[in-house]
Amino acid sequence: MELLLNSKRTADLANLLDTVSAQVRLGSGYRNEAGYWATQVGPDLKADDMQRIGWLLEDVVSSAWLPEGMQQWATAWGLTIMELTSGEKAL
Repeated sequence: MELLLNSKRTADLANLLDTVSAQVRLGSGYRNEAGYWATQVGPDLKADDMQRIGWLLEDVVSSAWLPEGMQQWATAWGLTIMELTSGEKAL
């Protein structure tokens, strides 16, 4: 089975999710979910779990409470997730 994430991507995605989980202006549901996925990200993450993360990022990007720089970071990851999973567009 081909790995979706190398160590650099794993660290970057986990960092993004951890940063999202610390955004107090986001709802607790988004923060909790981002915090959970930040701990689950790894090289062996399955494609369907990656898509769930993409959908989460789509939701938080559309929120007015995410800083612009973080919106760009999350949008870029959404495109990466789409490419890695060859699935539906996440963002």
